[in-house]
Amino acid sequence: MVINPAPPRVGTVRVLRTARPRRTVERVLAVIPATQWLDRAVFWLMYDTQLRVLPLCRLTVADVDLASPLPVVRCGERWRLLTEAPTVTALTAYLPLRSASSDFLLTHAERPLDFAYLDQRWRMYCQRAGVTCTLRELRGG
Repeated sequence: MVINPAPPRVGTVRVLRTARPRRTVERVLAVIPATQWLDRAVFWLMYDTQLRVLPLCRLTVADVDLASPLPVVRCGERWRLLTEAPTVTALTAYLPLRSASSDFLLTHAERPLDFAYLDQRWRMYCQRAGVTCTLRELRGG
């Protein structure tokens, strides 16, 4: 008997793009060290799907389907297509390292993500890259 843990897809799949110039965002994403697997996964996911902070922080394991032919993330009733290869790579690297909680994204202290954590980390990476870009601009406004 084969059990499929992925939930059925209900709603439309959306492909979105950021309003910020791609080069600007990628400069910031490039300075995130490979050892910061959570930050890489979170910010690539936010950039690729244009999820707002609160829905991003509320993601559960059931909301992410990387095993399907087209990897997707659910936000409410909509599934958003992951179109960036680095997003899938970062999420795939993050999955084996995360705790067994039903929450998908947790801080290094095993606490749920929140705006303060994400904003602090994003500002730090923007400063390192010499770029001015807010979390809102990362996700496209």
